[in-house]
Formats: sequence, structure tokens, C-alpha cells
Amino acid sequence: MELNILKFEEFEISDSLKRAIREKGFESPSDVQEKVIPDALQGKDLICKSKTGTGKTAAFAIPLIEMLRPGQAFSALIITPTRELAIQVKEEIASLSRGSRIRAVAIFGGESVAKQAQFLRTRPEIIVGTPGRLLDFLGRGNLNFSRAKFLILDEADRMFDMGFRDDIERIISYFPKERQTMLFSATMPGPIRKLVEVHLKQDKLFFNLSEDDSPVDEVEQYYISLDRNHRIDALQDVINWDRSAKTLVFCRTKRTVDWLEKQLSRRGIRALPLHGDKRQNARNAILRKFKNMKGGVLIATDIVARGIHVDDIGNVVNFDFPEEAETYIHRIGRTARQGKRGLAISFCSNVMELEALERIGLEKNAKINELR
Repeated sequence: MELNILKFEEFEISDSLKRAIREKGFESPSDVQEKVIPDALQGKDLICKSKTGTGKTAAFAIPLIEMLRPGQAFSALIITPTRELAIQVKEEIASLSRGSRIRAVAIFGGESVAKQAQFLRTRPEIIVGTPGRLLDFLGRGNLNFSRAKFLILDEADRMFDMGFRDDIERIISYFPKERQTMLFSATMPGPIRKLVEVHLKQDKLFFNLSEDDSPVDEVEQYYISLDRNHRIDALQDVINWDRSAKTLVFCRTKRTVDWLEKQLSRRGIRALPLHGDKRQNARNAILRKFKNMKGGVLIATDIVARGIHVDDIGNVVNFDFPEEAETYIHRIGRTARQGKRGLAISFCSNVMELEALERIGLEKNAKINELR
């Protein structure tokens, strides 16, 4: 029996947008794209609960580009939790909007206010930004969303975790009530459900594509029980298993990231360190280098790694054990993207970490085996 696989060509979108999608090498939409795009094109408010790496950006970018018209300045706002994600979203929109004359600008902290204000003076149709910098420009009068038609909240749970709840409420207050709102989140805690009830229309749609928050099925999950002093030896072994595979290593603090990079360098392993103390230009350069490498090692803290979108990460290593179950899920979700398989290994150095990992396995119905 032949499977009926939906193609992007079947969506009711312009030829120029279809051409841009083809040029990116996309043929068939992911699950989230297949579910969200048709209703988004109909102007529906919607909530999408979905893991990272499922194609959410294109799910809202394609309808936006199709529905916007050139010259409609500040018609759409996409709020993201981090600078890294803002840049990723802006770049994705830029690649999809070729031929449409729709322009997107990313604004975020850590870069020149004057330079970004100059970008805004070109009156782009789409703004991608982080909450703090958005409020800054709204207060300065550089932004005006009084006639905006679209509002997208990307990784809403992460923004709430980072303390942006009040900022988001303030930003929404600048918007007209008659608009289309789309919210994307990996989890749906109480505060986000309350925001949805207050700010989205009564006939909003809800798509639950998270598979009950279970970890990515394609991720093989293991743990190694070891003394903390032996973690570097174990990490070296993991990296050496397959030098052609990209490895993402999570540490709890910036200090540990820098320390671990030096320790691996002494062992002949070149690793790229990424954390919040690095300037934005340096972070961008590190991410580009990691994406373009065959194999390679990236060491990062959670706060910057949340915005990393690299499709071919083969291994995720929890060098420092995550403090929360949700952090564990988001970490391992960095591998096995776009249907590929991946490996996640957690280093456990005490009984509490082993018990926490066991609880995660039970709660998420995940099989996590010991690696000896």
C-alpha cells in the first residue's frame, strides 16, 4: 500500500515561497508543520506543545511570509528567550522569504542599541526579539505595534523560566486585540495556560505533539556511575568512540566549561567553549564553526545551549547532572533531530543523581541503561 505523504507543494502558498522551500531542500513537512501551517494560514490562534528540533520555526514562518505584504512595517513580532534563538529564527525567515520582499530584523541585548535602532528605521515587516530589548525599544518609541497583525511566542516555557513573564505581559499590552497569536512551548505549566486563556481567542486551537513529554524516541539513553574525578576519562572515551560524530557536552557553570575545555586540550582534544560571558560575535563564530565541522566537541551551559539548533549532533553528554527533569529532556533533545538517531550519556557521581535519573525514566517512560 502506498503512503500518502504530504508535500510542501500542496500547501496554499505562493510560488515564490514554494521555490524558497525547495531551495532549502525541504520536500515534506514535519508533523508540527503539517498540523500547524494550514490552520495558521486560516488566521487561527493556536498553541503548539512540541519538543525542540521538530521544525517549529518554519511552522510559523511560512504562514507569516505568506500572509504579510511588503511595506506593512512592524506587522509581526516573534518573541524568543535568547539572543541565539532570535538570530536563528531571523536567519530562517530570511532564507524562506527570498523573492517575497518581506524583511525580518533581530533585536537583542549585548549589541549596539544605535545599530539596532538603525535597522528598525528601515521599517521591516517582521521583528524577532528578546523581551528586554523589545521593551527598551518600545519605551524609546522605536517600535510601534498598534497596527500589528501577528504575535508569536517561541519557547514560551523557557521565557517564563528565565523570569520574563511580566515583560511578556507588558509587550502584549502594546498590541491590538484583533491579531493572530501563536504560542509554541515544550511544556505547558500553569502560568502559560493562564496567559493562553487571557490573551488568545476563544476558538484557539491546541496541538499536542510532545508525545506526553516523553524523550525523543530515537535517543539511546545511558548513564555511567563514576567518581567525579574520573569524568574527564569517561568523556574522552565517549568522544573517541566516533570522532566523526558531533558531541555536545553540558556543564552547570561557565567556570566548568572553561576548565573542561583546557583539560580536553591537554589530552589532544580540541573543544569549543560556549557560555554567557562570551561576546555575541564570539558566540556566533563558535556556533558557525561547530556547524561546519565534521565531528567536533562543543561544551556549553544550559542558558546558551537552549538556542542551539544543529541538526547533526550525534552525542549529548551530561558532564554535570541536570538539576531538573525538564532540563534533562531539553538537553537530550539536542540530538536525534529531524528523525536521526542519537546518543545521550549522563555522568552520575552520587546516589541522589542516580535516584533522580531513575525518577526521570519512570516519569517519562524512558529506558535509561547503565553503560559499563
